[in-house]
Amino acid sequence: MQLTGNVKVLGNGYFNFFIVGRKTAALVECGTRAGAAVFRDQWTQLEEKPEIKYIVALHSHFDHIGGYPVLKQMFPEAKLVASAPAKNILAKEKANKVSFAIDEGTSELYVKHGLLHAMPDAPAPTTIPVDMVAGEGDQLEIEPGVALRFFDAPGHTVCSIAAYVEPDQVMLISDAGGYRVSKDFVTPVFFQEYDAYIKTLEKLMAYPTRAVGVAHGEIPVGDEAEQFYRQAIKAAQDGFAFIEKRLKEGATEDELANELFDKYIVGGMALYPAETMRQMMYVLIKNVKAKL
Repeated sequence: MQLTGNVKVLGNGYFNFFIVGRKTAALVECGTRAGAAVFRDQWTQLEEKPEIKYIVALHSHFDHIGGYPVLKQMFPEAKLVASAPAKNILAKEKANKVSFAIDEGTSELYVKHGLLHAMPDAPAPTTIPVDMVAGEGDQLEIEPGVALRFFDAPGHTVCSIAAYVEPDQVMLISDAGGYRVSKDFVTPVFFQEYDAYIKTLEKLMAYPTRAVGVAHGEIPVGDEAEQFYRQAIKAAQDGFAFIEKRLKEGATEDELANELFDKYIVGGMALYPAETMRQMMYVLIKNVKAKL
């Protein structure tokens, strides 16, 4: 789908991949190996294909770096761009081992649900070298007149960044605003720190935005862009309030984690390994308790 003049989006909705540029381009978001396999099939059907010079990973979670081995096979000359904290994480064998084990489980669920015919053939790397570091205030020229402007975007993770496509007013936020399950429901994902999560959303929404490049779900465009930011903030506030209320009512962490899992792990998030997502509910609880 041609999102704007310089931005095209591919993927299956569970994972969105953004191609920024016309003749030369940056591919923003890596998804999982399952998601990247879908992207690869769509890429082969494009009549006009730009030269992919950069692959941009907006953070290092398994569902945002797992697809890199597939993409690197497709675009071997492309340089990987990520934040400095992400570079450090991706250089650690243990972190990558954990990420790609979860990624493998996601691929298995894709095959089980008929979203993928076979397991992706790209092997998991032990480490992933980052070629270029990007952070607050950095700019990356893609081609004349088209650039990515980067922002630190903490709250979801310590290594999260966002990228603004200057001429098109497209803000690529990855998971900074949560997981957009539907137009009416956003799962909050303040997995690093709640206050930073809110501040990041308030910062990003201050920029003129024609489209919000969410990593998952339908992309908010036009008037929906500001509405999405407000919806994402409210989802986080409501999630915080719900957790605080249940803790004060005496709910145990196990009880509350199960309630949060049933409430939030729906739609595309249900295609991730269940135990991994259940553990992330404990992270939400921990981050709320840290402020009480």
